[in-house]
Amino acid sequence: MITFNAIILSLEGNTGVAAYGVIANISLVIVAVYTGIAQGVQPLISSFYGKGDRQQVRTLLKYSTITMLTVSCAAYLLIFIFAQPITSIFNSEKNMDLQRIAVIGLKLYFISTAFVGYNIILATLFTSIENALPAHILSILRGLILIIPMAFLLSAIWGMTGVWLAYPITEFIVALLGFIVDKKQTEKINET
Repeated sequence: MITFNAIILSLEGNTGVAAYGVIANISLVIVAVYTGIAQGVQPLISSFYGKGDRQQVRTLLKYSTITMLTVSCAAYLLIFIFAQPITSIFNSEKNMDLQRIAVIGLKLYFISTAFVGYNIILATLFTSIENALPAHILSILRGLILIIPMAFLLSAIWGMTGVWLAYPITEFIVALLGFIVDKKQTEKINET
């Protein structure tokens, strides 16, 4: 967040930082929903894993992923369609620059919704099946190792568009890595 604020301050000043504030507040709500889905399924996954019922673990992963994808599609559709009024709620001074920056930011930043949800669910899965290392790696990649260089690189190339795209691209890369790790683990379990 500090990195994003510094980059946005250099590109768009205080108005840009205020626009990011709109996006960050909405992002917290969406991440909380995904965390709720993951925490809701976590005890069940742990229980079935402890009983050795790997099939139920996979079924629960499937159901939580379907729920997350449904929420993601609905959230992104709402954000995309209602970006103007959403921004207006936070823009009491009716600053047109803030409105413009935030509306574009909402539409680009929240391309990440499904990837964020998947990453949160995967990290919870890995922790629930006594495999914390991949969960830690995914979290560190998402929160530090990939996002910061991505923000600097993309903002240098595309300005504010790059700032907004840094988050979805990072989350996509992490989701892809998580999917590969999960697939390899599932194959390894199926071989034994």
